[in-house]
Amino acid sequence: MPDTTTDLVLTIGNITSVSPGDINGDSATPTSRPGTLSILVDSFGPRIIQYVKFINAMLMGEAASKPATVAVNNITAGSTTSATTTGLTADSHDGKLCYVLDNDDSAGAAPEGEVAIVSNNTTTIISMERDRAFSVALAVNDDLTLISNWQAEDGTDGDLAVDILGIVLGNQGVAAGNFGWVQREGYVVADIVTGALTVGDPCVMGANILDTFGTDGQELWVGYYMASATADQAAQTLPCNIKLFTSAGLGTAP
Repeated sequence: MPDTTTDLVLTIGNITSVSPGDINGDSATPTSRPGTLSILVDSFGPRIIQYVKFINAMLMGEAASKPATVAVNNITAGSTTSATTTGLTADSHDGKLCYVLDNDDSAGAAPEGEVAIVSNNTTTIISMERDRAFSVALAVNDDLTLISNWQAEDGTDGDLAVDILGIVLGNQGVAAGNFGWVQREGYVVADIVTGALTVGDPCVMGANILDTFGTDGQELWVGYYMASATADQAAQTLPCNIKLFTSAGLGTAP
């Protein structure tokens, strides 16, 4: 059985193939393993896409980011596979990493520093995958951090490239709480901000669309525009080369 202190992988999967029907899917029950990657080529060129869970509804061509890290402070009860708290949105943290930031009753001792995987959450209970339980039970006033990996929501202006998942591919969009595909790398037609854009310029995240980079540093760059857009363009889309599979780091350009 995997152990939180000696194993860094859990229930391994592999890169998978997809069909157009898969890519356009919008399912409340996952039809592929969440987080799965697929490398494919079509008439646009090579692409890397990922299967994610959408926290809110999104449309084809919109840009999605990971939800922000969530601090869960001073839990009221716990075990090796659960934590009790308040104020959560049910099912919004499924699959996230649960990191123990602080062990309140014995500073520095286990399970502080350990990581489990959230299997599901209600409004008050965070349940962990039993195959990766904490080595010691969580207890009252322990502090946790919930870290996103394959959960998606509307992107916002200023999102770092490392926190952006990609462009929504499903031609009917994806409903809140459902699963679908985003593109992380390669050529794609994406929704853009209204206004003139210049071929070759970097693109950055706006309000769930791609925006002009202005003076934004490379830590915000999503990719680059492959054509120019005019200020009076009726279709607010543009072909882009998305570069999020290996995005720039957090530091600004030297």
